[in-house]
Amino acid sequence: MDPMAKVGRSSIVSRQVLRKRSALRRLLYSGAAAALTLALAQSANASVSRAPHTTLTWRPEGTLSSARYALAAATARNGSIFAIGGAEGAYVSSIVEVYRPKAKRWLAGPSLPRPRYRLAAATGGDGRVYALGGGDPGGEGAFLNSVLALQPGQDHWQSLAPMPTARQLLAAATGPDGRIYAVGGDNYGALNVLEIYDPARNQWTTGAPMPTRRYDMGVTAGADGRIYAIGGCGGGVYNVLNVVEAYSPQSNRWKTLAPLPSRRCLVDATTGADGRIYAIGGCELVTDAGGNPVDCVDSKRVDAYSPRTKTWRTLDNTHAVHREGAAVTSGKRIFAIGGHTDAVESARWPTPNGSSARTTRTPWARGTSLATAEKLADLGH
Repeated sequence: MDPMAKVGRSSIVSRQVLRKRSALRRLLYSGAAAALTLALAQSANASVSRAPHTTLTWRPEGTLSSARYALAAATARNGSIFAIGGAEGAYVSSIVEVYRPKAKRWLAGPSLPRPRYRLAAATGGDGRVYALGGGDPGGEGAFLNSVLALQPGQDHWQSLAPMPTARQLLAAATGPDGRIYAVGGDNYGALNVLEIYDPARNQWTTGAPMPTRRYDMGVTAGADGRIYAIGGCGGGVYNVLNVVEAYSPQSNRWKTLAPLPSRRCLVDATTGADGRIYAIGGCELVTDAGGNPVDCVDSKRVDAYSPRTKTWRTLDNTHAVHREGAAVTSGKRIFAIGGHTDAVESARWPTPNGSSARTTRTPWARGTSLATAEKLADLGH
């Protein structure tokens, strides 16, 4: 029996949520609006800023069992990738699929106890895979604070201490201290909360709030030990962001960094083995000649940020559009997973002659304290 059917399907059309969000979603996702937007943009010579270009070769990595979106993903310590929950068409899913890169196969994993979408996922310092927050309209509720954990190799999810703030459309990353940082999200409005989970104590604490309220952004832990929040939606029609902010666990402070080359929502982020931070897909704001927002259209765009040079570079597009998908790193490769598609693809940073580069480490990757690492990053070393 299909795991989704086994657990039961629940309609995404939450009367509480759609009343607030339907207008924005229609504008963001309408194919007709996108087509009209592109025509208007071309006639008005509208353009989206572009950074210097570098070749990045994407290759397929199998397919998910369905074209899920609003899912989350995390990489286990053994390199296996967990694609968790999400939605298919008008139904929320409890499906979990596991990809083993060496075998190049997607397999069914232990289903979530209840369907869940617009959630976050991360692998904690204890090696367990975590599913945080999200929504289960018609079931547990539109905004969840529940937290589940799965020990890879086992067949059931365990309930843990809930987040202080119930929310969906959040993102999460695991810091160098093994704690999980749950950032932003939505609960009838964009949030700037930062809540930190300690797996060893099963306990949540609150960090300094993010300067910019937002949801549907990309979040990843940089090689410099900081937690990066990239792009997203700030609430309201066309409030699509290019803001990039980094949180220091050492100082409990946020710092504003160089913005994304374009304004993007529903974007995914991951840190590559090369130390660069990748912003993948989403929807990209298009403006007319006067700089006025026209629409937010599906994007295959990929940009990479170097903490060393503090600059962004535009890379080759993904083959498929990944909007409301997930991004992770396993081994030397970055992965773009699902997002209104069943496609999964991966790439790695190329050398100047186009071949793949070897894995590199930042100077502070070993034998350097977190405080020193952050100072080196700020100085551009």
